[in-house]
Amino acid sequence: MSRPVQELLALLASPSRLQQIATDLHMGGAQVAAAPPEPKRSDEDARQRTWLAQDGFGEICSVAGGAAAAALVRGIEALRAQDLPATFVYAFDEPWAIGEQVRARIARVTGHDYRLVEDVWAWLIPSGQGGWPPHRGIHHERLDREAPEIINVWVALSDVTADRGCMHAIPLDEDPHYPGALDRIDAPLSSVRALPVTAGTALFWNANVLHWGGRCAARADGPRVSCSFTLCRTDAAARFPDLTLLGPLAELDLGKRMDLLARMVLLYGHDQGDVSDVVREWARITHGLASRFSRP
Repeated sequence: MSRPVQELLALLASPSRLQQIATDLHMGGAQVAAAPPEPKRSDEDARQRTWLAQDGFGEICSVAGGAAAAALVRGIEALRAQDLPATFVYAFDEPWAIGEQVRARIARVTGHDYRLVEDVWAWLIPSGQGGWPPHRGIHHERLDREAPEIINVWVALSDVTADRGCMHAIPLDEDPHYPGALDRIDAPLSSVRALPVTAGTALFWNANVLHWGGRCAARADGPRVSCSFTLCRTDAAARFPDLTLLGPLAELDLGKRMDLLARMVLLYGHDQGDVSDVVREWARITHGLASRFSRP
C-alpha cells in the first residue's frame, strides 16, 4: 500500500479532518430529516405527472435552497482543491437531505412510494469539458410511463445554462428506439431537448430515457456543478435485485457512506477526470475490507 493511499484512508476515516475541508457542510445525520409528502397534490404535481407520462421527464424546483446549493458548490470546490473527487461530497449530510426531498416530491407526483438506491454521483465540470455521454439508466426492460419503477434524478447545484453543459434528453415518443431497441443510443438531432435549469432544481426522468450531459463551453461563466440520485418504486424492488435500496438515511454513518462511495468509484470512476489513481486504489482497498468484514 502506497503512502498516499495510507494518508487518504486516514483522512476519509476522520470526520473532523473531512469537516476541516468542507467547513460549510455538516456530518453526523443532523441535516438528514424525513420529508413526508404533503397530503394533497398541487397543480404543479399534476403538470409534472403529465410530462413524465408524455415525455418521460420533468423538473422539480427548489429541492435545494440558494444557500444550501451554494454551500454544496463550495464544498465540492474544496474537495477538488484537495484532489478529491466531487462525488465525495456524499460523505456529508446535505446531499442526502436533498435526496430525501426529491424522494418525497416524486412520491407525491406519481402517487407511489419510492426508495433511494445505492447509486449516486456528483460533478464539477469546468469550461471546455463535457458530461457523461448518451446513455439510459435501464435498457433491459420497458418501465411504466406514469410511475416508472426506476427514476433517475439530476440536481443542479449551480445555474446550468446551455453554455454550462445542461442536460439533454430525447422524449420517449420521439425516440426511434423506444421501447423496442433500448440498447441503441442514437437518435435524430431534431428530437434533442435541451434542459437548462437554475441552481436547486431537480430534473427527473424515466430510466428508459436516452439522456446525456452537454459540454461546458469555453465561454461559460463558470463550471457545471451537480449531483444525482436513483429511486426505485418500493413495490417493484424485487424486479431489480442488482439494485441496493438504502435504509434510513440518518443511520448512514461515515463508515457506511465511505463504503458506498468506494463502490461508486469502482463502478463509475474509471474514466472520470477527477478520480485519481490514488482514489481508485483507496476504493479497491476499502471495498475489499468492507466485503471481508461486512459492516452491519
